[in-house]
Amino acid sequence: GTVLVTDDRITAVSDTDIAAPDAIAINAGGKFVSPGFIDMHVHGGGGHDFMDNTVDAFLEIARTHAKYGTTAMSPTTLSSSKEDLLETLRIYDVADQKNTNGAQFIGMHLEGPYFALNQCGAQDPRYIRNPDPGEYKEILASTTAIKRWSAAPELAGAIEFGKYIIDKGILAAIAHTDAIYEEALEAFENGYTLATHLYSGMLGGTRRNAYRYSGVVE
Repeated sequence: GTVLVTDDRITAVSDTDIAAPDAIAINAGGKFVSPGFIDMHVHGGGGHDFMDNTVDAFLEIARTHAKYGTTAMSPTTLSSSKEDLLETLRIYDVADQKNTNGAQFIGMHLEGPYFALNQCGAQDPRYIRNPDPGEYKEILASTTAIKRWSAAPELAGAIEFGKYIIDKGILAAIAHTDAIYEEALEAFENGYTLATHLYSGMLGGTRRNAYRYSGVVE
């Protein structure tokens, strides 16, 4: 079979040869040709974490994942201090320009730090906090690299935070949350359109003072 790519787009797929005399021919040697993986949520690889905050770490992670079929990824942070987060975003911009032989970077995913402490999971509880307009506006003013930001929508100020980032073209996601059904619905109605690692780090049905409440999972 043959796959024809023109100007970075697949333009034909056939179980026979395609006449393209000016094309560069790549013989797959009997192996499968398949779409690359696009990883929306990845923290590291090859012995490195994106929050190591070095260009070499970013590039080695990209190379490692490319070896196993990931062609594009959203580097993902952990809850941290504002200063560490700003440094990670700065390093991303440098590494993105140098990343020529690894999985393509398609924008940063900020996982935290605006989470429910009860659902912090692998997040460092020292850095869990409520949305701070002064902080997130400063972060967003420093970069255009952020494409997704995960937060707990029941926190004070989280709905306003979600509206603000959506207005900036950033995907708002629910994560590490103790929200009940009604709070999750309010978040959805105000633009939160993704659940980060659904079921994990979020409240299901719960009982409070003899009443049962549905959670984010429901």
